[in-house]
Amino acid sequence: MKKQEEHYRAVSWWLTWEDLEWPDEDLVDKIKRRADKAAEAGVNCAIIFGTHFRWDYLPFWSRLHDLLARIREELHKRDILLFDHHSAVLTHRPRNAQDAWAIWKRNRHHVPFYPSRDVAATWTFNGQHLNDWRMLDVETGEPCFLPFYVAEEFCINNPHFQKAYQSYVKRLVEETNIDGLMCDDGIFYPGWRACGCRWCRERFQREYGHILPPTNDHSFWGNRDSEAFKDWIEMRFHSSRDFLGLVKEVLPSDFPLMACCSTSEASNLPSVGMTYQDFIQNTNMIMLEMCGCTPELDGTWDGRISSQLLHLGIARDNSCPCFGLGYGFFPEPAFFIWALNKFLGSETWFSTLKGRLGVPNSMLRELADDPELVKEGFLWEKKHPHLFEGKPDAQTAVFFSRSTRDYYGQIHEDYVRDYQITCSELMQGKIDFEVTTDVPSPKDWAVLVMSSVICLSEGERNRLEEYLHSGGVVIATGPLGLRDERARLLEKKWLEKYGLKIFVDEPQRTPGFPPYKDIKPEIARCKGIFNGRTVQDGEWISIQLGRGRLFWCPSRIGTNAQSLGLADIVRQNEPKKAYRVVKGPEGWYLRTFHAGVRILLHGLPAKVEVEPHPTFRKDYITTTEQIVYKLHYKELSSSVLALKFTRMPRLITVYSPDLEEPRPVELAGATVEVDLSGIRRYFVVEIISS
Repeated sequence: MKKQEEHYRAVSWWLTWEDLEWPDEDLVDKIKRRADKAAEAGVNCAIIFGTHFRWDYLPFWSRLHDLLARIREELHKRDILLFDHHSAVLTHRPRNAQDAWAIWKRNRHHVPFYPSRDVAATWTFNGQHLNDWRMLDVETGEPCFLPFYVAEEFCINNPHFQKAYQSYVKRLVEETNIDGLMCDDGIFYPGWRACGCRWCRERFQREYGHILPPTNDHSFWGNRDSEAFKDWIEMRFHSSRDFLGLVKEVLPSDFPLMACCSTSEASNLPSVGMTYQDFIQNTNMIMLEMCGCTPELDGTWDGRISSQLLHLGIARDNSCPCFGLGYGFFPEPAFFIWALNKFLGSETWFSTLKGRLGVPNSMLRELADDPELVKEGFLWEKKHPHLFEGKPDAQTAVFFSRSTRDYYGQIHEDYVRDYQITCSELMQGKIDFEVTTDVPSPKDWAVLVMSSVICLSEGERNRLEEYLHSGGVVIATGPLGLRDERARLLEKKWLEKYGLKIFVDEPQRTPGFPPYKDIKPEIARCKGIFNGRTVQDGEWISIQLGRGRLFWCPSRIGTNAQSLGLADIVRQNEPKKAYRVVKGPEGWYLRTFHAGVRILLHGLPAKVEVEPHPTFRKDYITTTEQIVYKLHYKELSSSVLALKFTRMPRLITVYSPDLEEPRPVELAGATVEVDLSGIRRYFVVEIISS
């Protein structure tokens, strides 16, 4: 197992039907050529994509592992790591010809080597029929079926499957000597319909003391006041966490392990049991899959910032790398995906996804391989590694309340929308910020933003008071701390002792199955009385608490964002830095990092002009969308960035892939004009203190 000392510059190593001819001398030459091109492009990590539904390859494992071992051997000769990446639980099971064509159209990149259903029914492993491992619908008792993957799923709580997968992982590592593993899909993909198998029911009764009721029992299903239903939610998250623990158990110590995860913030995650807040307890890498196009077809990219910064926050708190996986098919979006990851401070994994284009293989072969597409960015990063060091230099953090999402929230508007809009408001307001999942110390962040955080545990409330009394500033909107960590109403509201009473008008919700399916997006309205006076919508009140201060407004950020001026209030309460941006390039975002005596100021356009491909379209689940072909930028002028210092730095230098050489900046006066002329796509300003 080889270790990585640099930031990861990863690409997908695609396997195709041609590779299944292994062993073959032509394939040996092909592997060497691809490895050479990867090395020439600055790649230092390749991640297997293809042969994805690994249980469908059961009769082929030895040959596949021999192929992976040879790929690893050639990559290691070029100082490139190899990670395997596969689905631990999904199996393609088309029911008819239409299903088979759907796999071809949307999931051909899996290299779908599936058996016919009658043969699949006979397959066994260690004396167990694979079909006996399947997740079962809690309503019908039939195997769950996933139309978007044309697949069935094995249950992560089935002990026979658990042992079988552990056996496979041990064999995989022994026979291939891979350097890392990405273990996908160990969640409840069918949502609330899974899982009604014997093992899930027994675990629910054993660990929580409940019998899983029938789906017509509305005192349980979708009932926000049911402690038993909350236990069912908790068990789902614990199941996915514990499954990764079983994988970790059979891997070598400190073996790189991550899991696929496109978000840890979404309101529907209790239904599938997916969050990296739990995954990280048994992994040592974080992955953020940026689904769709990057940038979006409208030219923006910041719509995912709340999700990206949440994963980066989890990575920060656990001292582990975070991979930003972006999909593209052409060089210009590939460069943008690399630049976005560097701007955020994450590792880069660039990947095509040609199997979703729905065109014949003869057309796909005309598209370049992944390393060629991302070559420019990777080589520039390799040339300037010192520009990608340090930690974010933010003074503000946004609090993500998992307990509010898990146990209070039923739909997007209950909490997650407010969290997302908060992040967008700060981003667009030019505030450098991070995301935290716990109440911090003022030494970490001077300002803490909390939007509609109705659930706080006793420990969180105590730490929040300590944060305030120690000099921290809390800026909160909407309901705050009225319920505990399981969304139970508190008898004594913690802010009442400071003269603030908060009330919430809850909309009427009808439980049912599937939970939350037909709920209208009505939003709980928040009101407040401070020292006997009604606080008006849009009004901010201020409470001095020790050396700190609480700012609170009853309005929900999701409905009153433009009028609340959140970014301005944050800016007014941030401590003064030794430097500040007094003028920034219009239409660009800036993000700063602190590395010893250096400040690294990264710049990326907030919006670009996107040119879609004239013919290619991407099929995803039920939609067909255009793909990004080319990007058009506006060149910056010389006088768009100015920095002011309390103490003049020793050296300032501008770096950009758009410049032939680094550009030194003339230091004259307390305010320094930084020449950005000639830059269109991305830049880093390095500031070295005296």
